[in-house]
Amino acid sequence: MGLFKKKDKQSQPQSQSHPQSQQLPPQQEHQQAGSHYQSPSRHPQSASARGAASPSSSHPSKTTLSLHGLPLTVYGLSELTPSSSRASSPPPPEVCLVVHMHGRGGSAESEEWICQGLWRSAMQEREDYLGTSNGSTQAAGGGSAARRGREVLVVGFDARNHGHRLTDELAQKGWGVGNEQHAIDLYGMILGTAADVSHIISFLPSYLFPHDDRLITVNCVTGKSLGGHAVWHVLKDDPRVTIGVSMIGMPDYERLLEFRTKQSFKTNGPPTVPASLKKLVRLRDPPYCGYDRWGEGNPYWGKKVLALSGAQDKLVHPSFSQPFLSRLAISHPEGRTGEQVGLKVRWLDGVKHEVTEEMVREAGQWIGKWGLLG
Repeated sequence: MGLFKKKDKQSQPQSQSHPQSQQLPPQQEHQQAGSHYQSPSRHPQSASARGAASPSSSHPSKTTLSLHGLPLTVYGLSELTPSSSRASSPPPPEVCLVVHMHGRGGSAESEEWICQGLWRSAMQEREDYLGTSNGSTQAAGGGSAARRGREVLVVGFDARNHGHRLTDELAQKGWGVGNEQHAIDLYGMILGTAADVSHIISFLPSYLFPHDDRLITVNCVTGKSLGGHAVWHVLKDDPRVTIGVSMIGMPDYERLLEFRTKQSFKTNGPPTVPASLKKLVRLRDPPYCGYDRWGEGNPYWGKKVLALSGAQDKLVHPSFSQPFLSRLAISHPEGRTGEQVGLKVRWLDGVKHEVTEEMVREAGQWIGKWGLLG
């Protein structure tokens, strides 16, 4: 039996793919999809046997595998340029790996539309720049991988205590529904999800390419809400990750706790927020890592960061992130405006605590610009 198992079924978008239709109250952003979980194979299994297609008119292939017990969904594996055994053949394009982290109360399944959208938008950016379709680029096969641009894989997975990994539903919830450990649980999920991303980046290349026929040269992370919070930790802690997109997330947990405790009529201290948790936050949180230093000592320096938020977001208010973002240093200022190349912050008018199609499209373009063409 071969490594890949093909089926004739194509990956389909979710029946309610528009982000507005998926929006639920903040405390339950999505319904759990864990009840639909089926144990994946240890080896990649593709849900589509079709060949490469134009990103502007197709959904990427969907491949599931188990990374030593952690189920992953990989989008775009079937669309990669096939490698050739002929010595005279040029090497296939390098690969940009994007790992997406879903929001609290969600799952990899509920945010499939985001992963698909990221892949399409990134590949469209590549296609537009190169002036050729994905199919003809593969057919041409000539030139260096750099000249042809990288290709992209997008990976989704269930965060800890979400989806198939759900063990304690109350631990997902806030104080309002009886979870007195909400402050601890939320920070634990943020740090745990970020750690899972680094683990995936370490081992996924060996699972996908055991013959070393493809090379992942760029790692990118994206996330929504809780996943957006975790983006800042991955960028801070993992030097291999050079591109990040935080959607409706924020880097400052202390500010978030200050607001949430006041809003819920809780004390911002023991037992709601123990001193040990505050100590951990000040040890691990982005505002305490030298993010505003120029050059060495700043873990964000040289990285490409896009922050997308709703201007009318009342759950993760723009004011929570503004002090951090206004001082974040990733490159030397250029031009009369002092713009930092590789840093972009947008507050979308009329948008609440939600990820919109416009956000996903812009996130994919950012990945295409810096990850596939940079």
